[in-house]
Amino acid sequence: MSGELPRLRDRLEAIPIRQGQELYVALRDLEGLNPETLVLSPQAYFLVTLMDGSNSVVDIQAAHMRRFGNMLFREKLDGLMQTLDDYLFLDNENSRARMRQLIDEFSNQSTRLPFHAGVSYEQDPEGLRLQLQSFFDPENGGPGDPRPAQSRKTIAALMAPHIDLRAGGPCFAYAYKALVETSPVSTCVILGTGHEPLANCFALSRKNFETPLGLVAADNDFIDELTSRCSLDLLADEFAHRREHTIEFQTLFLSLLLPDVRIVPILCSFAVEELEQRSTDILTMVYSLRETLDSYPHPVCLISSVDLAHIGPRYGDPFRPHAGTVREHEAADRQLLETMATADADTFANTLVREGNRRRICGLPPLYTMLKTLENTVEGELLHYDNTEVDGEGSFVTFGSMAFYERT
Repeated sequence: MSGELPRLRDRLEAIPIRQGQELYVALRDLEGLNPETLVLSPQAYFLVTLMDGSNSVVDIQAAHMRRFGNMLFREKLDGLMQTLDDYLFLDNENSRARMRQLIDEFSNQSTRLPFHAGVSYEQDPEGLRLQLQSFFDPENGGPGDPRPAQSRKTIAALMAPHIDLRAGGPCFAYAYKALVETSPVSTCVILGTGHEPLANCFALSRKNFETPLGLVAADNDFIDELTSRCSLDLLADEFAHRREHTIEFQTLFLSLLLPDVRIVPILCSFAVEELEQRSTDILTMVYSLRETLDSYPHPVCLISSVDLAHIGPRYGDPFRPHAGTVREHEAADRQLLETMATADADTFANTLVREGNRRRICGLPPLYTMLKTLENTVEGELLHYDNTEVDGEGSFVTFGSMAFYERT
């Protein structure tokens, strides 16, 4: 095979999995060029880690000899590289051509299609309606059916999870019950967690979002106002919305409960160290969003689509979690949630900076953006907290729902 300096694409995720007594590595594409997962033996994965564009085929063979003590024949290495190429996992013209094709297709679509329908949730409209309604059932851990206008509080923001609906459905329900039962809103600005880097930290979309229950329309008036105030090119990375689930999952509940509400879909992506490095860009967005909210004539709710801690071998930890590990991280989460309830964005951020975000809070960007935008104006209330195990090694994710009400 040609390509003497093979290079793996950047946006791939390696997940350790166990099959019987053997440990393997599942390689999957975070950008969605190929939806299939490639399972590699530890030996094959070792070879893949060397494909960073700096090692020749001969270098890889030599490294194999040093590691395993036997010769790796060129034909076997060529076969592995061909498999990676077939999966579009190599950074080459094949994968780049596929990316250009997907970008063109997305740009030409009038709506954002429901990428995860039939995989993460029911695709059939009636099946989805029943699935979502079941999450409110107290027998399933839900909060009960929402009753409109039950509270005189004015809601300003929500924190809702973006965990798989089959694991966290009732937690979503707590958030949306609170939304329905407070003062009516006409627009929801959904701050989704972006799982890939964004050139300007934020990616806005003007597209309406399709769901099996109908269309959730974008609020183009709000979007026009926001983009006119913000000096960042918020549409530069609109393609990132194509397969990102963190906003898609929220639109399902809106389409069920508040089908007339319009949305402003914004993905947020920056690492903990970038809070300082890219503070100018981040604060530019925060102040632009705050000014737009202040001037907008209709009631708006911000929704942060986030999960909390990610712990265990699946996420790179060298240990297998146990019940005590779960309790330890629940205590840390609840302390963090208490800080969030005061809408103290800087204390929240400083906590994660101090820890180096070692617990992998999957929601720092939207949470910081929301809290900084609304600081000193809201009070948060924890509605529900939960966790779910995600593999056979005890790895788990924690998540919760909160409502933020305007201070009186």
